[in-house]
Amino acid sequence: MTAPSTYLRQLHEAAAQRRLEVAKLLRDDPAATNKKLAEVLNVSRNTITQDRKTIMEELKQSTLSETEQLRVTMLGRLQHLLDEIELHRKDKKLPIGLIHEMHLVTRSMIELLGVRKPIVERLEVRKKSITFQTYIGQAPVGTFTLEQRELALGEGDGDEQY
Repeated sequence: MTAPSTYLRQLHEAAAQRRLEVAKLLRDDPAATNKKLAEVLNVSRNTITQDRKTIMEELKQSTLSETEQLRVTMLGRLQHLLDEIELHRKDKKLPIGLIHEMHLVTRSMIELLGVRKPIVERLEVRKKSITFQTYIGQAPVGTFTLEQRELALGEGDGDEQY
């Protein structure tokens, strides 16, 4: 390895170790301030602020991925239930009790997928960048940002892609 890559790797490892220490300290004392944590770890308050933001973002991402995995598992189980109900079809008809069960399974799938939640779309234009967000319920599904650039005549070689 080259010296810069070794140095960067060491910085990343030190930051990960420090974040682990911050998490342990916060677990022991949830009311600890950034100033107190900075004094204990001998770093600046800004470093602790960034570490806390990173910890919260990692926690949020892991929670979202766990939720998505659970959602996929539950959808698979519900689909299996629908397949089992279909096995009881005789002469292209299902008994009334199974139709009710099929309805409940389908309703559960709809709720799990969030199909009935209200969809809110917002379009914002600020400083020549356009942000388009789609919300299902309270959680944003996607955000798309388009940035507009202006070139004066004679700038660039014309081969640039935006």
